Amino acid sequence: MTNTTSPAAATPTPDIARTQGARPAHRWPRLWGRRMWLLLALAAVLLVYRTAVVHYSGISLFFDEAQYWDWSRELQWGYFSKPPVIAGLIAAGTAVFGNGVLGVKIMPMLTYVATAVAMVGLARALWPTSSGVRTGIVAGALFLTSPMTGLLGMFASTDGPLLLCWTLAAWALWRAQVTNRLGLWLLCGVVCGVGMLSKYTMAAFAITALWALWGVHGPKRGLLRLGPWVAIAAALAVLAPNVLWNAEWGFPTLQHTADITTKSSRSGGPVAALVFLVGQIAMLGPVAVIAGLWLHRRVHTGTNEVAGQSQWAASSQMLPPSQWAASTQVASSSQPASSQLSQPEQARTKSTRNSAYYLASVTSYRYLVALSAPLLLIAVAQAFRAGAHVNWAAPAMISLLLLLATRLSLPLVPLSAPRPQAWFWLVLASNLILTGIVLHARDVMGDKLPAKADVLVRMRGWDAAFGQLDPLLNDPRVQGLPIVADKRLLLAQAAYQWRSHQPRIMAWNPTGAHGDHYQLQRSMPNTVGQDVLLLTDAPDPDYILNRFAFKRELGRSMVQVGPGRQITLYLYLARGFVGYDNKTYTQQSGTANERSEDIPFTEQPQGGPSN
Repeated sequence: MTNTTSPAAATPTPDIARTQGARPAHRWPRLWGRRMWLLLALAAVLLVYRTAVVHYSGISLFFDEAQYWDWSRELQWGYFSKPPVIAGLIAAGTAVFGNGVLGVKIMPMLTYVATAVAMVGLARALWPTSSGVRTGIVAGALFLTSPMTGLLGMFASTDGPLLLCWTLAAWALWRAQVTNRLGLWLLCGVVCGVGMLSKYTMAAFAITALWALWGVHGPKRGLLRLGPWVAIAAALAVLAPNVLWNAEWGFPTLQHTADITTKSSRSGGPVAALVFLVGQIAMLGPVAVIAGLWLHRRVHTGTNEVAGQSQWAASSQMLPPSQWAASTQVASSSQPASSQLSQPEQARTKSTRNSAYYLASVTSYRYLVALSAPLLLIAVAQAFRAGAHVNWAAPAMISLLLLLATRLSLPLVPLSAPRPQAWFWLVLASNLILTGIVLHARDVMGDKLPAKADVLVRMRGWDAAFGQLDPLLNDPRVQGLPIVADKRLLLAQAAYQWRSHQPRIMAWNPTGAHGDHYQLQRSMPNTVGQDVLLLTDAPDPDYILNRFAFKRELGRSMVQVGPGRQITLYLYLARGFVGYDNKTYTQQSGTANERSEDIPFTEQPQGGPSN
């Protein structure tokens, strides 16, 4: 019969094998084995395939990627719109693989492979059994083949390092809460800090962390202990250089982040929120969502057997507080039948019953929900308010894919237990086919494909358009002149596409605005007498050319990249800058006291197209 007294009073401490040190040997299930090597083989095949798509599809860099590359040439602790990790990754990639398109993209692409491996480690921490490792490998395979990875993984973006840091932080937080080890709390804080240096979306992880301090089983709970404060201090220490950079430049990154959420030009409302939710389903894969919902109700509804003693990691924290057992019983009764842990006490071994990892595992499903729900709710609210991009809740996909993996491969049953392998292969195949259709629609339909249906359209044609103008830069009369434009897109692409000329890039900025990185750090100074090359996509850029004494069109290029979409560029030689306004001209030219009716310049600076 089960003893109703507390485990501390009724159950003797089981013998645990010890190492030469003071800590017991942890019998963690093997992480590396045949299944893990198969996962890495899948990752390698998909990486080769995606690099081949980049190489043979004729795409160049998206303008955000071109800007990140430009940042990577001058590493700082921050930039106008993003923290510095993406620039550091690109700098590392180009140092090894060169400044080509693949050199820019390769390191961010590799972060998705690292995230898949980290998901296996997270699953093993949540369910430290051999079956839990298999669940993690299934989750990693789902992640690598998901439309989210298949599309976002083609770009050098901040989402790659963010997803990796989110997964590692989830692992470190779980282990820290279950064991209350100071080193794990420190690691959690460092990873969260690096995540914030990748993308400020990482701040939403704090909501999950607060829940975990009370919601995950551990020897201690809440904030009245050293560990959580060590994590907070470590995160702030890692983030501090970026905060100092922002303070030096007037907090542009924080202001930009606030502007795109509170002052968005996109329209919100119920339709926008619904479109965002449909986008989340598309990121997971429609068949994956159907499989998860179906299997949650149908798969192994009669399975109650818990993984045996040999599969559970031993713990140095034996005989946990009695309230663990009480809350474990309540939590077990609330779990689905396929994941219930409540078993007759006589069927459990003492080492399993008293393992901190076993007791914590009953909260693993709620922990995964806590990893996704807050960020999803915030993103849906933002979509309803003013619209939201589909990737704004990308980290939530990590825990959703792990939850789906628990339906395809149960983590708390013996390895020999049956599982719905047909569903697993169907989900993988459907996601790969869906991603392939999206990526290769242009190859199949050619010019018949509408530009809006081509996900790569904004990366097409830039190399050709700038290539047509490239010979003009070799003219000795214009060599060395700075390139001026009034759009961030053109400045970023000019910096990358004309990188062999090493041009000096300057933003046309008559109002002194700080609306992007180039306006913040590379504005054209209001100094009379400058000669520049003006790059524009406007056929009549008089609002700029009128501020120069001499101007001449050097050439233009036009590239058709899809039905109804083309890139048109104009390059002008502009000599004798007279200042953004007449006051500057008269002051700097020494004609302030002269009166003349022959001033061919406007009294006020003229605005141009917005960025």
